[in-house]
Amino acid sequence: MNLKDLMSLDGNVTVSVSLEELRVWHDELVASGETPAAPKPPAKEELLTRAEALQMLGIDALTLWRWAKTGYLVPVGSGGRKRYRATEVRAIAESKK
Repeated sequence: MNLKDLMSLDGNVTVSVSLEELRVWHDELVASGETPAAPKPPAKEELLTRAEALQMLGIDALTLWRWAKTGYLVPVGSGGRKRYRATEVRAIAESKK
């Protein structure tokens, strides 16, 4: 397996190469005009306000507060305000049906 094939693998791979092998690989890469793909930035997670979470879940503010205290639905900080992960809220809402 050559270095180019190893780069196409998505797992963690540790290899040991000589400086000369690295130079050859570099020259081949530059000559081919290919560049390794940059990693994709993480997708922005959808966050809900307190009011949105309450409405989706059909609960009152005290229940939401208790859930946060027990770790059932923990808010995340966003700009100094509490927000709730939409995926977690939807999962809880679905499990209540």
